[in-house]
Amino acid sequence: MNRPNIPALLLFLALASVLLVPFLLQPKREAVPTGARKLVILSPHNEAVRYEFDRAFQRWHRARFGEAVVIDWRNIGGTSEIVRYLDSAFAAAERVGSIGIGIDLFFGGGAYDHAQQARKGHTSPCGLRQRHPEWLTDAIIPATFSGEVFYDPLDRWYGCCLSSFGICWNQDVLADHGILRAPQGWTDLTDFSYYRLVALADPTKSGSINKAFEMLIQEQLLAELTKRGVPAGQAAPAASAAPAASAAPAASAAPEDLAAGWRRAFGVIRRIGANARYFTDSASKVPLDVAQGAAAAGMCIDFYGRFESEMIARNEHSDRMIYITPIGGSSLSVDPISLVRGAPHRKLAERFIDFCLSPEGQQLWNTRAGEPGGPERYALRRLPIRKDMYAPPFLQTMSDPTALPYTQGGGFTYQAAWTGPLFALIRTLIRTQCIDTHAELTSAWEAINRNGGPAACPDAFAAFMALPPNAEYPQALAVTAQQLNDKLTEARLTREWILFFRNQYRQARDLAELQGN
Repeated sequence: MNRPNIPALLLFLALASVLLVPFLLQPKREAVPTGARKLVILSPHNEAVRYEFDRAFQRWHRARFGEAVVIDWRNIGGTSEIVRYLDSAFAAAERVGSIGIGIDLFFGGGAYDHAQQARKGHTSPCGLRQRHPEWLTDAIIPATFSGEVFYDPLDRWYGCCLSSFGICWNQDVLADHGILRAPQGWTDLTDFSYYRLVALADPTKSGSINKAFEMLIQEQLLAELTKRGVPAGQAAPAASAAPAASAAPAASAAPEDLAAGWRRAFGVIRRIGANARYFTDSASKVPLDVAQGAAAAGMCIDFYGRFESEMIARNEHSDRMIYITPIGGSSLSVDPISLVRGAPHRKLAERFIDFCLSPEGQQLWNTRAGEPGGPERYALRRLPIRKDMYAPPFLQTMSDPTALPYTQGGGFTYQAAWTGPLFALIRTLIRTQCIDTHAELTSAWEAINRNGGPAACPDAFAAFMALPPNAEYPQALAVTAQQLNDKLTEARLTREWILFFRNQYRQARDLAELQGN
């Protein structure tokens, strides 16, 4: 008679319990109502937004149309990952002669990426202009504001909420490192006191963070023009790789003035990158890490910063986490929604778009959790796009009643012609100068500051700040931006820039060490 192998049996039971416990402890999923209509949405929005819009739309749709709805959320990553997925999925569909890809809506992300998908024919007119022309007025949803486009004139995408960009910081960590003045602007993060203390997201993975870097570039372009006494009128587009979001007036800034501003801006980005502890793939990780003390400060989207500061205040009764939008450091941009071409549930998708832009949907963005008409569980801390949401009856229940975007503006007017055509190039240039070469970048920056700082090491600092000739603004960029449309050429150019920056940083480090000796 064979005796049971007791140790092996115990090991099997332990392993089984490890595998089964997560399934036993997970919350019960709500049963899908019989006959419920299905909607498939591709979205970079976080779980809080998906939760609140899911439940609110179900209630709204049942009340209006007497039908149950279930939403299939496809969360595959940030906006950049979604764009890559859409591009590849439509390329595959076209090879087999299919119109659609089984997705109804693209919800969230930046206006640039939605405009690009519309230009490629991956999204379609949704009919909102015909259904609700009364919404598309300066009194409710303006076509443009502060230089930013709020919806597509061809009906292919519509902004749902407003975004700006800023800085979050942890007051306790600043104090621990002897930093007495909290950051108030982008350039404050260039100070060597923040060395290895700044949390940043990778702009090649997050379209929103790339927009934040574009805001920094615009701020520095304007600062340089102001310094030179040049009127800040819009310049002609620097490249034709992607059309600017709107037509621009004739140029009033000379190319050499804009070139100086471009170099100034990337010098700021480079020094912030040199102070970075890391570049994360997830934009939402930055305020989380800052709140928990893993970094002193970081660049983030406004709603992530506000949301995390509220969580810390509510759950831990602490005011250590602070978020601000730098004065003059960000315009107001939009997070749009688009109808994907060949949507399998088009009518339902159109209703979801209508809901998002209706007063009922707009109330979800900033109404306090639990208030009538507001979210159930999460205060989303985002700003609605509709102007009529900023009337006293709504402000009384808002999480951020003093945030009045149409009154306060975003700090400056966005000049689409300056950087709009170069949005994709900005990603690549930041990646090559700060991310792929981060070890060399930080080593050079540390050596320069250990040996007296930029003023004491002018040759080293000049090497540190250099840009490749084909990354200068604006003439060479017109050619370079076009090259990025071809993947093989992009790979060659990326390698060329990585080698350039790596060599420059090594030279800067050696020159700084020589200065120190």
